[in-house]
Amino acid sequence: MAREFGTTTVERETANAIPNVHTHAQSDHVGPQTPRARVRSGRVAAIGAWVGKSTWPAYCAAAVTAAYGLLKAYWVFGGDALWSIAPLSQEMIDKVRSGTAPTWFVIADAVSVVLAVVGFAFALATVRPKRWLPVWLVRWTLWPLATFMLLRGMLGIIGDLLQIASGESGPVTHTALWDLALWAPLFLIWGLLWAATALTYARRAPTTGHGVA
Repeated sequence: MAREFGTTTVERETANAIPNVHTHAQSDHVGPQTPRARVRSGRVAAIGAWVGKSTWPAYCAAAVTAAYGLLKAYWVFGGDALWSIAPLSQEMIDKVRSGTAPTWFVIADAVSVVLAVVGFAFALATVRPKRWLPVWLVRWTLWPLATFMLLRGMLGIIGDLLQIASGESGPVTHTALWDLALWAPLFLIWGLLWAATALTYARRAPTTGHGVA
């Protein structure tokens, strides 16, 4: 009887020493997503499905780039329309109109026209039936460009709101109003289009060959 009692005691102590694996597994289990997180995930998935492998972001990016390039070219060749709403200081606008703008500004405007032509051609190259651009080239070109434009738009909106909220009047506030209404949203949309172009191009790329990143 003593041996049986001792054996029973050892078995009980051994059973108590073994951790309950199922209990720990249940405690480490991550709970379900909150309703807000599920809604957010659903929206992201819906946007991704809506964009899919479409080519319309590239065509839209090309159209915006062409319009911006034409406006820049018009200014480079002496046009003065829309200068009053350009996102520049009034002093610089007056110098441009009088033909006394700094050389660096004239060169920068000319370079922006060239970049617009390159951007227009690059956007259309991503929608060719035969995808010859490597995915890594599209990514390393368009994602930084999209990031720059999105930052320009967001920082512009913040600066414009601060300027308008200051209650000041004059050319600076006039520029901020037009930037908030036109230029900052334009750069935001432009940046999103470039990002969508890079994303959809990668989705359309073949899984073998030089199209793989």
